[in-house]
Amino acid sequence: MSTRLSSNGLAPVLRIAMGLLIVLAMGTAGWLHRSPWIVLLATPLFTVLYALGKWNAWTLAWRLGGAQRIALSALVTLPIQAVLAGVFYLLGLGLSMLLAPTAPIAVFSGADAQWAAALFVLAVAVSAAIIRLEDVAPEPVAATPSPVSPAAETEPELDIDPTALNHDTFFESPGYWRTNAAREALAQRGTPVEKPPFAASEAMIEAAEARLGFRLPDTLRALYGRMNGGYVGWLYVPLKRDAGPFHDDWRGAFSIDYSSLATLAELRTVAEHYEDFTHDPEDVPAGADKLVVLQARYGDMTLLDYTRGPQARVLIADFDRQPGVEPVDIAFESFDHFFAALRRVRPERGVARTVARDLGPPLGEAPEQWRASMFWGEAQSHFFHLNAVQRKDGSEPQLVADDALIAQTEARLGLRLPRALVALWRVKNGGGVSCRWVDIADGEGQPYSEALRYLMPMEYLATLAELSDRIVFPPGETPWKQRFDAPQRLVVLEADHGRVVMLDYRDSAAQAPAVLVVDDLDRGPPRELLRFDSVDALLTRLRPKSIGYEDVAKPWQPPAATA
Repeated sequence: MSTRLSSNGLAPVLRIAMGLLIVLAMGTAGWLHRSPWIVLLATPLFTVLYALGKWNAWTLAWRLGGAQRIALSALVTLPIQAVLAGVFYLLGLGLSMLLAPTAPIAVFSGADAQWAAALFVLAVAVSAAIIRLEDVAPEPVAATPSPVSPAAETEPELDIDPTALNHDTFFESPGYWRTNAAREALAQRGTPVEKPPFAASEAMIEAAEARLGFRLPDTLRALYGRMNGGYVGWLYVPLKRDAGPFHDDWRGAFSIDYSSLATLAELRTVAEHYEDFTHDPEDVPAGADKLVVLQARYGDMTLLDYTRGPQARVLIADFDRQPGVEPVDIAFESFDHFFAALRRVRPERGVARTVARDLGPPLGEAPEQWRASMFWGEAQSHFFHLNAVQRKDGSEPQLVADDALIAQTEARLGLRLPRALVALWRVKNGGGVSCRWVDIADGEGQPYSEALRYLMPMEYLATLAELSDRIVFPPGETPWKQRFDAPQRLVVLEADHGRVVMLDYRDSAAQAPAVLVVDDLDRGPPRELLRFDSVDALLTRLRPKSIGYEDVAKPWQPPAATA
């Protein structure tokens, strides 16, 4: 079940009416020439009424900081309310003086106190009614995604795949922000790097629950047991029954663009999230200490809602909206209902991906003098070098490889590197690769596969045994060198989380090392995605992307194409 929420109609009307009453009361006091001391009497009254108007924020302040937090907030609020009360009083007095300039100011009397007390009782009663109205839960409305007919819209605004997600398809990758232990261990050349657990253990889940004070939903616990947070891609939930291929019918989950589930260590309440930038109770959403952030992009959040008890709802909200605008777009009665409603967007509806359409010509067809430029792509800053410069530890790799570096690297590894690779390092000593695709199906519906991405500088080259020894693996994870025979004869050219590209020198009868592309080292036995008999066999088949956004290295254009 899901709920599309809207503000209760009566509560805003009462708020406006109560605000006008307070303004008119102070203006009337001035108009009637009551004693100015009435402003002092009205200041705590205004403060109390202000707090009642922000009841949820002030009750949260009490839960988070007790009397001290309330006292500090009141000290900030009192002078502001005194100024407001004084302004309204002076406005009424000024208008009265225009009509009766000689009328005297009355002496402070018991009638003034009685007036304030009556106003206080009325305002408290109305504020209590408003609080009660705003606590009433909205009626749930079923909202389930329906398959979008391909014939319904030739060019849909949002092409939703009707296939439901499961535990195997929820995550797409470990995520950009997760510590890339493999790459850091290569770049730091000896400094141990602690690898975060790929999957969360039961002990990690229980520790997070103890810290938060809430038990996570069973399905969410199972997802963390597969991967401790990570990139989930662009996911949406329907905002109404029979949602069509229109943006207004769907709501992005997990903060589109970030599109990730937070790791267990990153889980925190909305109250803790807001403490990063404000201490004003008015700024903090209601029930913030019982809302757990699964992902947040500024005020756009996907949340576990424990305000109703130990069984969490799921809310998708935007707290950056103007005051008075309902922040919650949709609520699900459980995480299971939320998970069942999640859908992905089909990236290119009706357009078949093909090698001829998506990729440029293979490197082997290019003239010899162009191949290095085509391999690396258009000149870009050497980010391995720039990152090392920022560390200021003298570990900067050279921008290009020379004879001395080549000889030193081969002596350190005890192996002779393929001449075709050495020629590429002589042009650029590592970095993003433009020609990195091969015309081999990836097994996931795409007719080509990515072979390379970021080739390491020669200074960073290490055997798999050395790389594995530099990483502090979490309990329960098998060190990578134990997954392969003779790991000291596997040279890592590139490492990205659990994906590695290696030169394989283990076959002593071979004239040249093979090239292995291995994935999922974190998920179990290594899965060999690609294997090439030699570097030359790989390089001749590499192709650049010819369409779409390129986030690694823009393809190089030969002189004839740019003239």
